[in-house]
Amino acid sequence: MKNAKYIPFVAVVMVSLLSCAYNPALPEDPFLCGEGGKCPDGYTCYGGTCLDKVPDCMSMNHPDYLGWPNDSDLEPNDHPDLSVVLPCGDDAVFTNPVEYVSRCPSRLNYQNGFMNLLTCPSGDRDFYAIYLLPEEVVAFRVLYQYSTDAPRDIDARVWRWDYAMSDWRNDVAIGASTNDNEEGPGMVVSTATGSNNPQGWYYLEVYGKTPLDLNFYTVSFTLNASQI
Repeated sequence: MKNAKYIPFVAVVMVSLLSCAYNPALPEDPFLCGEGGKCPDGYTCYGGTCLDKVPDCMSMNHPDYLGWPNDSDLEPNDHPDLSVVLPCGDDAVFTNPVEYVSRCPSRLNYQNGFMNLLTCPSGDRDFYAIYLLPEEVVAFRVLYQYSTDAPRDIDARVWRWDYAMSDWRNDVAIGASTNDNEEGPGMVVSTATGSNNPQGWYYLEVYGKTPLDLNFYTVSFTLNASQI
């Protein structure tokens, strides 16, 4: 997975932070989480941000509490370099084929995902990675409940690393909700001949439509795969 741009910078920042004395008068959320969710003393990583207490949207007293704090096991995943790899979504080319097939015997036309996920706190972005071989198609589904009573809207899009441009591209697929969910043609990525999408890592991003949009969601995907 491409990781030349982001993690080293964060690591340098966090090393600098960890060598400093901390002022107890610091604001509630002064830092982004470092690699692996590292934060200064007295802070914990929530949704990619170092906070000095559990945000209200993650409290067990929250009216929508449904066991979703399992989402914290996947944090921080707020950048493509920190993505959570989807089940059986790792690089089949560079993995021991025998081991890979024993773990993922049904990669061909395979479906899986994660439940009990959350965009929280404000501005949280969640990334999920999958490696696509030539002539493969993956369809993503982001299921959530939209509400007009509070800011609870979610968007989704797919990124990839563009080797020619040496930069991230976020225009591979962009969700266009036709109901409460992000699914359908806008969430389908193909590496078929003529698609202009090469073999490689692809990254699903889930985020609030605005920084104030906090919501609970499920990610699933269906992979029509090449024969390994």
